Amino acid sequence: MEPYERIRHLRKQILHMTLEEFSTKINMSRSNLGNIETGRISLTERVLSDICRIFHVNPGWITKGTEPVFEEETDPLDFEIEKLYSALTSENKKYLYGYMQRLLEEQE
Repeated sequence: MEPYERIRHLRKQILHMTLEEFSTKINMSRSNLGNIETGRISLTERVLSDICRIFHVNPGWITKGTEPVFEEETDPLDFEIEKLYSALTSENKKYLYGYMQRLLEEQE
């Protein structure tokens, strides 16, 4: 599998994201991402770096297929929580923030 194929696999099969969702997260147009995923344009260091940083992906997996896919210290639940959080309205984000602060106080 080539790096561009692994990016498409990551987006579709592992993260279950649309081109639009994934490209927005890495601050790139949907069409450019589509061109990368089909091998029409090359994967740049910036795009590789952004994908790895934002999704906690092991860069060796994208470039060479070296397992594991995700950096070992990353909890997959963190990504799911981030995905849900980004879908909230500003008002609900504030509500959640307050709830999390109360939860942390109770935890101590």
